[in-house]
Amino acid sequence: MKNKIKLLTAIVASSFCLNSFAATENFAGTFDTIKDVSISQITPLNLVGLALANGSACTLAASTDGTNGPTYVGDVTMNLGSGNDNAAGADIGLMSGGTCLTTATGGVMGIYEIDGASGASVKVTIVSGSNADLLIVPAGCIGDYVAGADGDACDAIAGGASGGVAGTQVTVRLAGATDTGTLGEGVPVAGKTRIVLGGVTTSQQALLAGTPYTVDFDINVIY
Repeated sequence: MKNKIKLLTAIVASSFCLNSFAATENFAGTFDTIKDVSISQITPLNLVGLALANGSACTLAASTDGTNGPTYVGDVTMNLGSGNDNAAGADIGLMSGGTCLTTATGGVMGIYEIDGASGASVKVTIVSGSNADLLIVPAGCIGDYVAGADGDACDAIAGGASGGVAGTQVTVRLAGATDTGTLGEGVPVAGKTRIVLGGVTTSQQALLAGTPYTVDFDINVIY
């Protein structure tokens, strides 16, 4: 019985001891907000020359800067200031494909600009579009900036293989205050980058001559 009393006394004493040293303090948290990210269209995508038969397809190629090829729009257009000094190619707007009525230069690459926090990274996906008339699978490249004077690139980006399907997510850095144009080509704009898109359009039913057709697709941008 004595042992039980002693144990109870120890617990009460311990409880009293803890309460004697209890303390409450208020602390403040500090939070910095960043600019909302947005996207705007500079030039609408326009693919031409599609044959009228169901299943016809036309391709407007938009290469990356890494290929330095004839279908790259150039570092000046992409505002890439410290990449590989890639100029605009000779075949920008060239349409191709076995069921494309023309291989002449006549297509117009879509150019879109992302605007956000200076030097921030964004995640970008393209969702291919379709309707009763057309399927569009956009493909091209997006500017990715490296802080400082060297290393900017235009990374490949594309939509999924069918309508409503997203392509692989691409993470890029927006231009920052320290990005410069050391090679004398494009001029970076802090907080921004650009996407250039061509792609493949395919008819999903027989089309009418002399009729304009449109199909929507999505570009999703998040921090």
